[in-house]
Amino acid sequence: MKKQKKKILLIDDDPSMLDIGRIIIKKAGMEYLEADSPEAGFEKILAEKPDLILLDYMMPRINGDEFFETFITDPRFEKVNHIPVIMLTARDDDGIDQRALFKKGLSAFLIKPFGHRELVNVIENVLQMAEIRNHNLQLQEEIRRTKYRYRDLIENANDLIFTLDEQGQLIFVNNRISILTHYSRKDWLEKYFVDLVHKDDRNLVLEAWEQCKTGKSNVIEIRIPDKDGQWIYFSTNLTPLFEDDKVVGAVGIARDITEKKKLEQQLIDLKNFTESIIQSMNSGLITVDMERRITYFNSGAEEILGYRAEEVINKSLDEIFPKTESEQLLPTNSRANTLLLNREMEITTKNGEKAHIGFSNTPWKNNFNHKVGTIITFRDISEIKRLQIEMIRMDRLASLGVLASGIAHEIRNPLAGIKTMVQTLEEEIDSDDPHGEYLQRIIRQVNRLDELLKAFFSYARPRPPLKKQHHLPDIVREVITLLHKRIAACQVELEENYAKHLPPVLVDLNQIQQVFFNLIINALDSMPEGGKLQIKARPVSTKLQTFDRRKRGYRVRDKVSTFVEVKLADSGVGIRPEHLETIFDPFFTTKSQGTGLGLSIVYRIIQEHGGEIRVESELGKGSVFTLLLPTEE
Repeated sequence: MKKQKKKILLIDDDPSMLDIGRIIIKKAGMEYLEADSPEAGFEKILAEKPDLILLDYMMPRINGDEFFETFITDPRFEKVNHIPVIMLTARDDDGIDQRALFKKGLSAFLIKPFGHRELVNVIENVLQMAEIRNHNLQLQEEIRRTKYRYRDLIENANDLIFTLDEQGQLIFVNNRISILTHYSRKDWLEKYFVDLVHKDDRNLVLEAWEQCKTGKSNVIEIRIPDKDGQWIYFSTNLTPLFEDDKVVGAVGIARDITEKKKLEQQLIDLKNFTESIIQSMNSGLITVDMERRITYFNSGAEEILGYRAEEVINKSLDEIFPKTESEQLLPTNSRANTLLLNREMEITTKNGEKAHIGFSNTPWKNNFNHKVGTIITFRDISEIKRLQIEMIRMDRLASLGVLASGIAHEIRNPLAGIKTMVQTLEEEIDSDDPHGEYLQRIIRQVNRLDELLKAFFSYARPRPPLKKQHHLPDIVREVITLLHKRIAACQVELEENYAKHLPPVLVDLNQIQQVFFNLIINALDSMPEGGKLQIKARPVSTKLQTFDRRKRGYRVRDKVSTFVEVKLADSGVGIRPEHLETIFDPFFTTKSQGTGLGLSIVYRIIQEHGGEIRVESELGKGSVFTLLLPTEE
């Protein structure tokens, strides 16, 4: 709405002064009115009702003092004599009684000549003061009407209404006081209001009272006792009372909000209770709005995903997780999003690792049953997945054990017969017979099958380790002695480094030698062009843990024990990342002539010893196998 221009009436008998006034007032963005005589001025006032009057003191037939006296006393101007008047004069002597004029209500006195900016500033200040005065007059009039015309309404109001004098003492309070507090008016009147409230709320009252004395209203919440000593909560509005532009007190309207405060406290307690439950959950909980922005992120979600709540609140799911994962976690397809079935997925955590979670989505609805978002609950099921893998592995071993007992008779006996018959046939043919090469090949394949069966039996039905104390360097060097020629042939540089005072390991000598034999053979195979093989060992004290396929660790022993940590690091071709998850599985191999049981047997032997094995690898840079061998039961 466009603000209406203020009307300024200039009354002056000097034409040049009227021209100057017209230019100044219009340039200041105000509406200009003029009158060149006192009579014309009176008519303009009644006809136009200006917002401000500029009155020249020296005029024909009547001066400014007489004009102003008529303006404020003549009944004709009763409805407009509140219009502010600024007196203009070229006289600076004592012939004009300025004090008397101001006492009658003159707003300002300006001596000619004056600058155009000075005149505009005075006009604006007087208009602003007039607005303030009119506002105060309206308030005072409203208070008077309230006091005299609506006293019954105040007395019967549901709110506690009271007034304070300049010192903050109660000079009026309505009948609501007796209903709410069981006190009579006499108990409250002429007492300082600040003394009636709870001691912890008195500073609030004093601050509000100080602001009231500067003309500002305030709303505060305070407690006032009833006659039985119970505290009643009030929301209190303190508004200053003015008289002649001076604050002479305040009027207060206090509403009983005791029940509201009780409900608020109950809601706070319920919120805190709910929050504590949600925050104590091991499961993660995320709420998102309809724009997929995260609005809540509990501590369980922080623990599983690695983000802090303040890092993700108000961010989109698509900003936090890769697009494929966020789409799987919360499908944009509305139909898919309505399915409330539990689902599983791998999700990327803050540090870039993968966490396996089971999750479900539930519509988040408001009090009107309108959907406002989605509640996503999830939990880390990596341990469950690990147990599932272990169970599958145990099932495989059980099946292999049953299969092994049958294979022993069903395969090895025919193989023995084949080998015997081939060897007999070999003796019967001439040494230069070309078919002898075929027989040799048959024997080699039979031997290969026999070796495969031996490896298979050792994996499917391993014998329990016969543990004794052994020095690790002696175990490793005996294996190296067996492989010395092959290491030299592969042009591999071997480096051994054993910590001083290395404790003996409690192991089965033959089985651990088999472990090192397989690991060193694999290392040599990974360095066809030569390279470097490092074997390091040192004592460590730790809680034993095992790792699932996603390299996530799980404690399997709470007790801190001493182990010998052995690292076999080669500079070979490395292992593909996708193969790291399956290299310990039986029958997995990348070698054309491999059985896929070597590392499986290594893994099984280490587990049977109560130790740990893990691998790290990078394509083109090599692999590091880390063993933890026990030094005690």
